[in-house]
Amino acid sequence: MKKTKILISIILLFAKLGIAQVAINTDGTNPNSSAMLDVKSSSRGFLPPRLTTAERDAISSPAAGLVIYNTTTECLDFYSGGTWKEICEGTGTPVADYTIGSGGSCINTTVNGTYTAGVALDGSNTVTLDATVNATGSWSITTNTVNGYSFSGSGTFATTGTVQVTLGGTGTPITAQTDNFTATANGSGGNCTFDVTVTSCGSPFTDTRDGQSYNTVLIGTQCWMAENLNIGTIIIGGSNQTNNGTIEKYCYNNSTSNCDIYGGLYQWDEAMQYVTTAGTQGICPANWHLPSDAEWKTLEEYLGMCSGSGSGCSGATGWRGSDEGGKLKESGTSHWKSPNTGATNSSGFTGLPAGDRFTNATFHYLSSRTYFWTSTEHGINAWRRYLNYQKAKVNRNYDSKAYGFSVRCVRD
Repeated sequence: MKKTKILISIILLFAKLGIAQVAINTDGTNPNSSAMLDVKSSSRGFLPPRLTTAERDAISSPAAGLVIYNTTTECLDFYSGGTWKEICEGTGTPVADYTIGSGGSCINTTVNGTYTAGVALDGSNTVTLDATVNATGSWSITTNTVNGYSFSGSGTFATTGTVQVTLGGTGTPITAQTDNFTATANGSGGNCTFDVTVTSCGSPFTDTRDGQSYNTVLIGTQCWMAENLNIGTIIIGGSNQTNNGTIEKYCYNNSTSNCDIYGGLYQWDEAMQYVTTAGTQGICPANWHLPSDAEWKTLEEYLGMCSGSGSGCSGATGWRGSDEGGKLKESGTSHWKSPNTGATNSSGFTGLPAGDRFTNATFHYLSSRTYFWTSTEHGINAWRRYLNYQKAKVNRNYDSKAYGFSVRCVRD
């Protein structure tokens, strides 16, 4: 075996010197007349060097025609015309001649989506940046992994000039901090940097509009306010809230001290700021919005309520589930009327019995009930949630938009 290896080494050396052609497993004893190296096999392939993009780019003075397998892009790369070109499955498209920079900040960068420590990225977490395209072809851009997540994207440039590309995020941010990423383009595309800010959920934040501070809580992948919203100018219960450019609120029994504890009560149109799109910001702070009916279902299902529309499941109406309401209610009887059935507040949502303002301008049910608007319409009405001091379940139904209910916001 050792002699065989030595013989092969000598043959390859002769081939390198142009003295001999080399045949491995070919029919007969001679290689094809057009080849210096002729390898034949019906069960094995030829394996070129396997390098990452960074390792490939570190090759000093690559020769024209040099071939490697790029483990970053999963493509065959060959060096030609002073640049690396790329052949990928099903395309055969050479890599585009383009650049995203030479180490500075990425041009015209937009970071999309919300980045929260402990919450996995999804399709909303993308970064867009500009590429300068000199010749069309395939492109591939990847970033390093920072703080548990990264970005990447690929495609084909069909036109030259300035083209915006999108990189999708994957992974789960670990810590709340500002992360600096380096985006590296294939071919001779260069690299550039951008920052992403990761926030935490569970720490208080301040609404810059009026300086009020709110606790927050991470429930599943959703970041919720752990207190009822209390924004706006108080008006008496006998008046309707109007689209006058001023956020208006009711305080139970027209007492500001009740707003200080339980938050404001809002008619649906006021809460939505007179739009009807589910998930709108409405009266919520920047980067927060009124949760849709679907987002409330996501919360309830995370707490254990079954999905779907069957009896007792999240899509049903009336009292549903088993103990999900108890998980949302503040425990004890400091605010809730006894017996406050099933209340554990294990979710950290800390639901308080804020009562409501009915269409007849009267207030009801402080200490025994609380109602929350969703941002989803149901005909001329809107969906809401309802918790009760005698129930451990959650009630889902729709009510008149003229009622005054509490508002909880969820982060974008």
